[in-house]
Amino acid sequence: MSVPEVFEVRISRQKAELPLMIVALFICFVMWSIHYAIFGWVGGLVAALVSLLAVGILYFKLKGEYFIRVDENGIGWRQNLISKRIYIPWSYMMRVDYLVYEINFQIKESRQVVSFATSGLEDEQTEELKKSISAMVKRLKRDTE
Repeated sequence: MSVPEVFEVRISRQKAELPLMIVALFICFVMWSIHYAIFGWVGGLVAALVSLLAVGILYFKLKGEYFIRVDENGIGWRQNLISKRIYIPWSYMMRVDYLVYEINFQIKESRQVVSFATSGLEDEQTEELKKSISAMVKRLKRDTE
């Protein structure tokens, strides 16, 4: 079975953003209910408007592209609304560990471990990702020898 040179998965906006937006709207509801209980309708309405405005501003500031990409240079990903884009070149990696629900990358210089959660992927995508990473690591190891 041939392993592709580039492995890429696009994560849908719904899967990446919806869970965090539900939590944010629940927090807005809690803010409204607390202020409504203390200050009445006016306080509740002001709290609701301010919290919804804050959630909207944060959403538009943080939204973006959600993906996982493995190529000949390294691996990069951004999985959800509050995560940042992470890119790790193959030359920086010392070790790759495959666990049940995550993949750990150990960085050479700092010995820091960067975790990638695979729980957001389908089982087939996770297996393809692991095969692609293994193939790239083997190829780079073979090229350096």
